[in-house]
Amino acid sequence: MTGGPDPTSADPQRWARAQERIEDLLLGGPRTMTRGEVHERTGLTPEHTARLWSALGFPAAGDDARGFTEADIDALELSGRLLDEDTFDEAEELAVARALGQGLGRLAEWQANLVRRTIADSGRADDPDAVVDAVEALVPTLERLQSYVWRRHLAVTAGRMLSVLARPEDERPEENRVVVGFADIVGFTALSRTIDETELRSLLERFETVCTDVVARRHGRIVKTLGDEILFVCERVEDAVDIAFRLHEQVPDEGDRLTLRVGLALGDVLPRYGDVYGPVVNIASRLTSEARPGTVLVDEDLTHAIRETDLDVEVRAVPQLSVRGYRHLRPHVIRERSS
Repeated sequence: MTGGPDPTSADPQRWARAQERIEDLLLGGPRTMTRGEVHERTGLTPEHTARLWSALGFPAAGDDARGFTEADIDALELSGRLLDEDTFDEAEELAVARALGQGLGRLAEWQANLVRRTIADSGRADDPDAVVDAVEALVPTLERLQSYVWRRHLAVTAGRMLSVLARPEDERPEENRVVVGFADIVGFTALSRTIDETELRSLLERFETVCTDVVARRHGRIVKTLGDEILFVCERVEDAVDIAFRLHEQVPDEGDRLTLRVGLALGDVLPRYGDVYGPVVNIASRLTSEARPGTVLVDEDLTHAIRETDLDVEVRAVPQLSVRGYRHLRPHVIRERSS
């Protein structure tokens, strides 16, 4: 009898062997060391490695569990070297680990789903060997691509920093004063209940693709994407305003299901491992939630800054908002003037 399912595909031993092969490929070898043996090799205390392991987002390993590889030793020794050279202290080491763990953890989730779709499309979803083959084929390419993108982003960021440092000190912009912007999809929760998964994925892909393109082309930076919302920052008022208008213009699809609200605020932020914090972020978020569909709502500081530019926009005051911690938040709506 032919054409039926492979009776060996459900064999737990085959899946266990596949997992071992994948771990050897990704981790550079088998897990052979306990936490105590890591301490002996690196000089880092078990408590230190436990905190670092947790900060990276990895499951806890018992003291007697053989959960560490030679690659773990290499990484810990590199981290120890940075501590010895005073590049950062232990508190900052853990903060860096959290930032890396969260960002790369999300990336790993996406890549695992990519592997799953690859083997599903091949018709071998129940074959452990197919999983191993897909990982062996995809991981080296993805690793090289990640390294390239990281280096390219680092080059752009370094260039931006150097261009500021090259200016006379009295002409340099305030280092942490930026325009913070949020853009979110109106009625996304209700929309997601009325369409299937494929269509939902397509709409989110459009939203993220257009937003990324619009923000990047106008010298902004997307700080993070929160499902149906993006948070971005811009150094120049003119760029931030243009981003807001272009998002309204380019994101909506033919069925107008991707109508946006945008909120912008100007002020000082605390940059921390790629994210930004501070009252101005909270203000921009609240302005976005209060904005009407298809509009841009800005705070008073940004309103003053806009009026000092050559931007050809209409500025109209709207009623004060009652926001906890901000008793007199005076927003304005901005619109492009009709030509």
